[in-house]
Amino acid sequence: MNVVTVFINGIEYNLKGDEQEEYLHKVASYVDKKVKSIIKNNSKLSTSSAAVLSALNVADDMLKAKEKEEQLSGRVDELEKVGKVYEDQINSLRKQLKYTEELNAEFKVKLKNSNSDGPLKEKDEKIKKLEEEIKIIKETAQKYMSENTKIAAQNKELKFQVQSGKYKIIDLQHKLEENQISLAKERKNRNALLNDGVK
Repeated sequence: MNVVTVFINGIEYNLKGDEQEEYLHKVASYVDKKVKSIIKNNSKLSTSSAAVLSALNVADDMLKAKEKEEQLSGRVDELEKVGKVYEDQINSLRKQLKYTEELNAEFKVKLKNSNSDGPLKEKDEKIKKLEEEIKIIKETAQKYMSENTKIAAQNKELKFQVQSGKYKIIDLQHKLEENQISLAKERKNRNALLNDGVK
């Protein structure tokens, strides 16, 4: 466990945590800036009041980050569903394309081996029709594959944003805990000063 000495609004605190010292300093710096900002805007506030308002601000930041993370998670789920639909369509088109190509190849073989199965013009039209169908299927499959690639890229970006959001929430939770610790210490110091004054 790491122990670091930090200053929040000019008061020294010893922080303990499993996190790295650099992180604990970062948390303390964040809380210090919040408290100083609140006191700067209203110099009549006591330190404990400023600490409470800072805790409210940190909690607000954390809740907003959680809400954004939930929205991003929902968007990722939607994109994964759409991606699955496109994958199914692509697989269906590939099967259809394979079947059409096999049919076309079989038809060409029959045409080559037989000169008496009907007029040549009719056979040419059938071949052209099959080739057009193959072309359309290929274009449609290409379109779906392109859209699927775009969705996969969007999904990857959203997953990254969700992960970043989770880290931000964890960071804000740590900051909120540190703020609560600093508020408890401030109250303890004030009670000690009041008790000393009563004597």
